Amino acid sequence: MQDIRTRLIEATFNEIYTNGYHGTSLANILKSANTKKGSMYHYFSSKKEMVIAMIEEKVELRIKKRWKELSLRDTNIIDFLIATLNDTDNIDIQRGCPLGNLLQEALNDDEDFAEILTKILNNWKETFLVILQKAVDNNELDEDVNIDQCATFIIAGIEGAYLLTKKSKNKKIKIISNGYVGLINNEKVLIVGKDESN
Repeated sequence: MQDIRTRLIEATFNEIYTNGYHGTSLANILKSANTKKGSMYHYFSSKKEMVIAMIEEKVELRIKKRWKELSLRDTNIIDFLIATLNDTDNIDIQRGCPLGNLLQEALNDDEDFAEILTKILNNWKETFLVILQKAVDNNELDEDVNIDQCATFIIAGIEGAYLLTKKSKNKKIKIISNGYVGLINNEKVLIVGKDESN
């Protein structure tokens, strides 16, 4: 059986993923975790503190786990990127992206939330920058492609697809549309524009 703290983190994640931060009450989290408020206070001083711990331990970890294998690859990076983008069988995309949901709902509500959510988003982008730079070094991408814009483009596409799927409630919508993947696959370049900063 899971310890109380683990149950609280898991319950917080599931409740907020399903109902949103503002739609989730502390009472529902405690009920889902099968524990009492007094037990919660041994670990967290408030719902907010518990949510911040959940974001660090669950939301950030999900992103790292999702892209870990790709970040470790040294060859066939773009092909593997496409495969990863298309692999949505084990992802609950109809509830949206946990990070994206929180960004939409809580980013402007609280400085502490804004800080941790922005940090995770920036770290996610940095992961793609490293991946794309490897692809450039391997001649899988043109050297004059702006990888910063490409990284932003990928994340925007992922989050947009999550949002459309969540809003439409259409199980057939994939995380990335066929046209989006086709663009990457056919061109072998993420077309966001050449680096015109020089």
